[in-house]
Amino acid sequence: LHPNQQPFHTGFLLSFEFVKVKSRQAMFSKASATLLLMLLGVSALLLAGAEGGKDRHKDPRVFDAKPSDAEHEDDDDDETESGGDDHHDDDKHGDEGDDDDHHDSKYDHESFLGREESHKFDEMSPEESKEKLTALIGKIDTNNDTKVSPEEMQAWLAAVAKGERTRAAESRFHNLKATVNAKDLDSPLTLEEYKQAIHHEIIGDEPTDKSAQETYNTQMVRDQARWLKADADGDKLLNKTEFADFLHPEEAPSMKDIVIQETMMNTDKNKDGKIDLNEFMKDLHPEYENDVKNKKKLPDWVEAEEKQFKEKLDINKDGSLDPNEVYKWIVPDDFDHSHRETKHLFKITDENKDNALTKDEILKKWETFVGHQATNYGNFGSHDEL
Repeated sequence: LHPNQQPFHTGFLLSFEFVKVKSRQAMFSKASATLLLMLLGVSALLLAGAEGGKDRHKDPRVFDAKPSDAEHEDDDDDETESGGDDHHDDDKHGDEGDDDDHHDSKYDHESFLGREESHKFDEMSPEESKEKLTALIGKIDTNNDTKVSPEEMQAWLAAVAKGERTRAAESRFHNLKATVNAKDLDSPLTLEEYKQAIHHEIIGDEPTDKSAQETYNTQMVRDQARWLKADADGDKLLNKTEFADFLHPEEAPSMKDIVIQETMMNTDKNKDGKIDLNEFMKDLHPEYENDVKNKKKLPDWVEAEEKQFKEKLDINKDGSLDPNEVYKWIVPDDFDHSHRETKHLFKITDENKDNALTKDEILKKWETFVGHQATNYGNFGSHDEL
């Protein structure tokens, strides 16, 4: 199940954030999943070759609620994903003042404001945009000490991200109700309505081949288990809040068991209730087990993933991931990027390095936070209006 306009992760390998709506409708068949995984493996190898193979690539199984579709580089991707601390010596952005050359301002704006609000700022004059930003600073500074702490900034960014996902879930809810011609788009969704809508999306009204029917059947098995778990009040219906949990189980603590169950079903090949290194690597590098057995030189990025498994994910060091370790792998603490984006914004804005942002510091770098009518993305240096 997927919203129509936004990338969305369903809990394990059955979805990938870059897959568009049409491909999403058939993504749950085993053949489709296998093909996607092969493509991901090839892409990873190409990336390793292009970049010298030193860095880990993004694991598509890990829940990643990007606040924006804009291209951007994190200051500390490697440390964050591998469980490192906040210190990082490798400054991707170079000397102070050069950060904006490598960090897409649209990403920052949408992280700070949300997509819709960011677009509104883009229509404002520079003066109005700065005025609105000044008002927001007061809302972010929740303890009213005239400074914005990292904790306050991260809380703000996390709330913005959560609001974005809530709106996406509501949009998907309305789309499903409209598909079955429901009179009240806000009334709770029945399981039959849901099945009918998904059947229309995957199979349609025309005769189709067996693969589409198998895709539908596979998705329904998964989704009925999700439905029962998301139905908090047990009335066999999903209201908008319950539907959001159904749609994004990774974001609802009450859905933890479903996230683990879905991941295990796909990755625990020998069904022993845990995921060993070979099972973990197979989806990323299908020839891993044979390559190790034959003592073949592994690509650098594969070795990095081995290290990630052994040193970070396998917390109790027993050689496999138990259910709790699986959950920590699939749903990292900073899945909404709020921690990383906070560090990035402070790196650019906190001139005196006192780990707090004053109103003057924020307004001096105001174009990092918000856009305006004259914004030229990626080239902030041309404006000197303060």
